[in-house]
Amino acid sequence: MRSTKNIFTLLFLFVTVSLSAQSKREWLEYGDIAFKNGDYKSAVTYYLKVVDKGTSVDITHPYVAKAYIPPPKKVKDSTAVKDTTVKATTDPLEQYATHQIADSYRLNHDYVNAEIWFKKSVDNKPADYPYERYWLGDALMKNQRYPGAAMHFESVMTDAEGKDSVMFKQAKLKIAGCYLATDTANNKSGVTIAPIPDSLFNKGTSNFAVNYYGDPNTVQFTTAREGNTVLDPKKQDPRYVCDIYTLKKTNSGWTDLSKVSGPANTEAHEGAGFLTLDRSNYFFTRWSTTNKNECAIYLSKLMNDKWLGAEKLNDNINLEGYKTMHPSLSPDGSVLYFSSNRPGGFGKMDLWSVNLDDDSRPTGPPTNMGPLFNTAEDEVTPFFHYYTSTLYFSSSGHPGFGGLDIFKSSYNSDSLWSSPKNLGSPFNSSKEDAYFVLERSQRAGFLTSDRQDCKECPEGGTCYKIFAIEKDPLVFDLKGTVYNAETNQVIANSMITVKDIRGDKEPFFLFTDADGNYFTVLDEGMELYLKAQKNKFFGDAGNVTTLGLTESTHLVKDFFLSPIPSGDIVIPGIEYDLDKATLRPASKKILDDLTDFLNLNNNLTVEINSHTDERGSDSYNMKLSQERAKSCVDYLIMKGIAPERLLPQGYGETKLLIVKATTEEEHQKNRRTAFRPIKEGDIRTTK
Repeated sequence: MRSTKNIFTLLFLFVTVSLSAQSKREWLEYGDIAFKNGDYKSAVTYYLKVVDKGTSVDITHPYVAKAYIPPPKKVKDSTAVKDTTVKATTDPLEQYATHQIADSYRLNHDYVNAEIWFKKSVDNKPADYPYERYWLGDALMKNQRYPGAAMHFESVMTDAEGKDSVMFKQAKLKIAGCYLATDTANNKSGVTIAPIPDSLFNKGTSNFAVNYYGDPNTVQFTTAREGNTVLDPKKQDPRYVCDIYTLKKTNSGWTDLSKVSGPANTEAHEGAGFLTLDRSNYFFTRWSTTNKNECAIYLSKLMNDKWLGAEKLNDNINLEGYKTMHPSLSPDGSVLYFSSNRPGGFGKMDLWSVNLDDDSRPTGPPTNMGPLFNTAEDEVTPFFHYYTSTLYFSSSGHPGFGGLDIFKSSYNSDSLWSSPKNLGSPFNSSKEDAYFVLERSQRAGFLTSDRQDCKECPEGGTCYKIFAIEKDPLVFDLKGTVYNAETNQVIANSMITVKDIRGDKEPFFLFTDADGNYFTVLDEGMELYLKAQKNKFFGDAGNVTTLGLTESTHLVKDFFLSPIPSGDIVIPGIEYDLDKATLRPASKKILDDLTDFLNLNNNLTVEINSHTDERGSDSYNMKLSQERAKSCVDYLIMKGIAPERLLPQGYGETKLLIVKATTEEEHQKNRRTAFRPIKEGDIRTTK
């Protein structure tokens, strides 16, 4: 009898355990389906049934494929689960569910709960997730708990060293970001970043991708809100479909909200548009409401004041099966910048560029912008600021504050990009910051961020909102010191002439103080030519520019003046045809340099003298040398030097450097052309 009872007891326990395991697997199956469909809130609820037996939920079957933006079916909010609810476990199913809950919160941008659940997963010590600490550190970082995050990343580096180079590099990158975020030097003063309270901008479930639309007082942006384009209201909710709108700025604020004209807005999602400066071509992003990976750049052209139907650009830009988005053009419309995860990149989304012809069509395959910009993570939302030749973009692969951070890189005259620089705080936060744009003066702009909780979102949490950028005017100043080039002693009371290269502003003059120093404030967007002068010294010159500078800058330019010697200064390389005074082309190039020298030292009158060797008669040599000196003077006059500043003088063989020369080299030294300052005007009277 006892044995029979024991058999029933064992059978009951076996059935109970089997039913429990079957129930867990069923909940995991439901959770995995929701997770795969991007329905992370529902996924959390199902996974919680595996690890927390007390969680109650109404189940709706079956799961169907959902759109990328619309919310999941209503389930009870799981965010009320406290940190003490679930203890560490060795059950593989519960370990998996714990990891999936943490990952669901991460992918849903709920980093407070992601931190809680990754901590639980770390406590489980799951063999299948050896780098769970990395994601715990990531959640801590996004919650602005940088010291704790850095500690976990250091642990990941230790575990990954010599085993997983990718994870080792990623953890090292995150540590750099933690230090960057806590360095007060990266906090920019004179900048205000504030959410726009105007409901015209931030209304509905998502608002992002502001860009200028033809002029600084008209902007476009993407929004998901009531009234957006749908074909069948029974199947699509307009609140979760993205359309592009425009707004105009007036003295009373932003007004005249309307959908962007043309064929851009459809039942699909549209976003990240770019109108060319001549307003004849409109590029924009379009992606599917059912497949977030089906994303491409389209073009609509203006013909006879009417927008033509939007066309999907060819595979030089859009490659089937890959995401292509965020178009931005160079000011002349010849280069299109965009982001894509197409093959040939460095990781996930990369920045690419492609040349366009006069019809705004790609002339060939795109070029990846290379490892200077692109990383193993995401680089997105490029924006080229024409007036400063600066490319702004967002990246999660360069050292940053947490999620996507905004970076900038300047393009210089040598056709080179500078190393990307993090814009720092308050432009960047611990969350996602992207779609950065600035107007011409750099004093106003927009960015998109999920840095603030969204009360309007029906499911709570965070979503993209538009923030306004206001910057104090940039401040530029210039200082320097004038030195004696031979002794390095300072030169007091020397004059600095400052000229606007483009001629938009009148020249002005500065004088060094007793310590040889000068100082002046400069305007934005200036290209300046400066020269320093002092009587009894040759002048010195250089260029300074504030054009293209994107931050307030203290510029420094020093000058070094050489004392004027008393004797002749040989002009090397002046050559003539045999027995003639005709200048050779090589001689003219050297005299061009002398022209620049005389323009710099515009207070000097000089003698241009020519000499011969001792071969030939005295009279012939004197005549030939005078003609050669005059040839030099005539050329300098032709180049714009005032005749009264030039005195031609031939000396024939009367001033030989080497008497009784025997070699051709010695004869050549005697056949020289030189100049000698013979009069010096006051630099103050030659301004």
